[in-house]
Amino acid sequence: MIFVTVGTHPESFERLIRHIDEIALQVKEKIIIQRGFTTYVPVNCESFEFADSLEPYFKKAKLVISQSATSLLEFVLFNKKPLITVPRQKKYHEHLNDHQVEFAVFLEKKTGIKAILDIRDLTPELLNTYKKIAVIKKQNLHKLQEYFKKTFDDIAKTR
Repeated sequence: MIFVTVGTHPESFERLIRHIDEIALQVKEKIIIQRGFTTYVPVNCESFEFADSLEPYFKKAKLVISQSATSLLEFVLFNKKPLITVPRQKKYHEHLNDHQVEFAVFLEKKTGIKAILDIRDLTPELLNTYKKIAVIKKQNLHKLQEYFKKTFDDIAKTR
């Protein structure tokens, strides 16, 4: 099973959900989508808005596709599953800014998480073959801490 999660952010992430739905029939695995506040309901995938816990879905999944939220770090550390991240982007009105894009690119470099910036790169072939498990090495954990400190310092300067 492939599990797709868009989290609890109040903006829609229709771009991702619609794309997954469009390619679903070409994917060998069943796909389940946690669609959050997105109003589009997939026709080729099972979906739901929210759940008390996503842990059962993470445990059953052979592959997880997620927005580029900081919760990805927890997933990588504890689930040891292949993960692809698709950041919400400001130009599609999915978030207020592009911090998820920046975070996804950073995580790809430091952990091996596959970051998809162009939705067309999220292909049935990729979903049928992707098996890489991202790892956070000790030296990269320090770099992640520096990244978050810089990000929060930048936010504080703008307020």
